[in-house]
Amino acid sequence: MSQTSEMTKPKTGEVNWNELVTKDPKGASAFYGKLFGWKSEPFTPQGAPTGGPPYTLFKLDPNSMGIGGMMQTPDPNMPSQWVPYVSVDDVDASLAQATKLGAKTLLPVTSIGEIGRIAVIQDPQGATLGLHECPGE
Repeated sequence: MSQTSEMTKPKTGEVNWNELVTKDPKGASAFYGKLFGWKSEPFTPQGAPTGGPPYTLFKLDPNSMGIGGMMQTPDPNMPSQWVPYVSVDDVDASLAQATKLGAKTLLPVTSIGEIGRIAVIQDPQGATLGLHECPGE
């Protein structure tokens, strides 16, 4: 592992990504572009399953991975919301622990190619949170 990736790889338990799930991606892109100067850029990770919804990165620096992502809500009854992702060492074990502690699984463990693996839970209080396992070195 290079020194740069060691310095930038998120630590377990840190929020490492924020994702907007919205009913109106075009409107959200315009809003956040005007509010923060975020540029929207389509993104498909290498090795991600095909047929998924289009994904957009929000960027301030065109040479960075971005500061967050955005996708259309998969269910029209789902409210638009921001979902933070927390870095975990093992998404399977973290999801099992979360459900044991009373969380509901909203998205089972899913591979997103070069980005790693994710799951989404609803905690016992009703808040949504993503779990993100970075790809192995």
